[in-house]
Amino acid sequence: MDIDQAHFPRELLTILKHISTATFVTFDLEMSGINTRQRYGNSDRSLDAGKPTLQQQYTDMKSAAETFQVVQVGLTCVQEDQYYLARPYNFNLSPLSTDKDVKLERTFSFSSSACDFLQRNHFDFGRMFRHGVPYLSRKEEDELREEYMGRANRNSKIPDVVVSTSDPNALAFQRNSRDTIKAWLEKDSKTKNPFVNITQPTGPLNAYQRRLIYQLVRNEFPELRVFAKNDGHFMQAEKLDVENEEKIRKRKLEGFNKGIAKQVGLRWIFEALSGGDLSAIDPKWLCPENSEKPQQQLEAVTKELNQIKIALRKKSHVVVGHNLFTDLGFLYKTFIGFLPSNVKHFQQHIHELFPLVIDTKYLATHGHGSMGSRAGLKDLLEPFKKVHTPLIVLHEKHTAYGSTFGKEHEAGFDSWMTAELFTKLSAKLYAERETPDNQSDTSSNLIDASSSDNEDLGGALLNSSDASSDDSNTPGEWHAREMNRTNPFFLLDSLVEDGGSGSEDEVEHNGDNKRVDYFVPRFGGRFWDIYMNKLRVNAVEAGVCDLSEGVDEL
Repeated sequence: MDIDQAHFPRELLTILKHISTATFVTFDLEMSGINTRQRYGNSDRSLDAGKPTLQQQYTDMKSAAETFQVVQVGLTCVQEDQYYLARPYNFNLSPLSTDKDVKLERTFSFSSSACDFLQRNHFDFGRMFRHGVPYLSRKEEDELREEYMGRANRNSKIPDVVVSTSDPNALAFQRNSRDTIKAWLEKDSKTKNPFVNITQPTGPLNAYQRRLIYQLVRNEFPELRVFAKNDGHFMQAEKLDVENEEKIRKRKLEGFNKGIAKQVGLRWIFEALSGGDLSAIDPKWLCPENSEKPQQQLEAVTKELNQIKIALRKKSHVVVGHNLFTDLGFLYKTFIGFLPSNVKHFQQHIHELFPLVIDTKYLATHGHGSMGSRAGLKDLLEPFKKVHTPLIVLHEKHTAYGSTFGKEHEAGFDSWMTAELFTKLSAKLYAERETPDNQSDTSSNLIDASSSDNEDLGGALLNSSDASSDDSNTPGEWHAREMNRTNPFFLLDSLVEDGGSGSEDEVEHNGDNKRVDYFVPRFGGRFWDIYMNKLRVNAVEAGVCDLSEGVDEL
């Protein structure tokens, strides 16, 4: 489901609800560039004898994340029931400010090679700027709030402009402005207007003239307030009403806070996943337009939002992605702020935000060494396309990605592919692992596997012939048989294949009686000790970034 800026507020409540009920969430990013090292330049390492350290690789990634931007985010919420129900979302991100009260200034960059790649994959750059969902990092929000609160103090400390005697026009303008204000003040209170306009006969005021008027009122008429009107065409002065000034100040602050909350945009999704603060979400944004009973609607939405917030705070989110090292760096820069200099601090911060992270690239390549086959997302998923169990399907409102392939490198589609790969690959690895405690690790009671004491088995054998000499032992084959038992023609077909002999029990226990699980192994079980919080980084010496190490290893 593609979510643009116009529809984001109305969809936010639903997305937060799906995150709160999801068994796991997958995500993917598309960026405007991923590398700042110039090939054949001083920073080129292509001629180095060995692989870089994790710190060197992190420094390169940090440079890219602080130079380029996330242009698209994909998110898939997967809920386990009798099968897995997936709801993928796709968001284009706009770097522009969406509210006049939020004075956001950004510099954003695009790599030509990344743009070429995105364009070949049908990325609409115009749509990103016209309809993209806004975002605001925590650091940017803090800076904007600091700038706003300091604005009044700065205005009072602006030095006076000294009008030179050699500038008779400026002196005349200043004198005429003073006379205009004095004449208004001297009028009888019954006949004079509650305000006075300060203009010039030749046309709209310029910035220099407006500054002279501000300075004049501040220094000579402290009992007045003055402000620009009609887009700065003229200035208007009125008596200073302390009580009214406080109301104006509060109204401006309220408008600023609303503007900030809207600019936060997609970061609300990040906060929901990382246990952040959602208190500034206004339930009014989430209400359907043209409701027949708006007050009742608002009360219902407010109640549901509060329930979702409670559920999100209690939940330990499982976050899944493919080749996550760079994505997590860009995610941090986009929604938190500048990345730390040391990779250990990065590991610590990410682990605090997301205590349960699974990288499907590590899941697929663990134990294969440096000579394993290519581990791209599409390549890994291809062998599982004809495996229908564990069963993962798209929700009926999220069927845009129903085709087998065709939208690769759209972030929403890639997050859906990651969800499908994770579901089927983890069930396959669990079935092949054959540890004594399989039954305690599973999320269902359908397991009956033989045991082994090897605690470090893993990795995906993508070729079915490599996995077992008997195809009936693979998860897909067994699940297909089990699901087909509800088909009245299944038993007849099996009898025909067996020459008219056999029974339902014989069909069920064909082979060596191995049975595998319908579901992803239970999170928190010993199976995940091998894979949880480990990111595949093939370019570095160890090939892995363990998020659980963090700063304690320094």
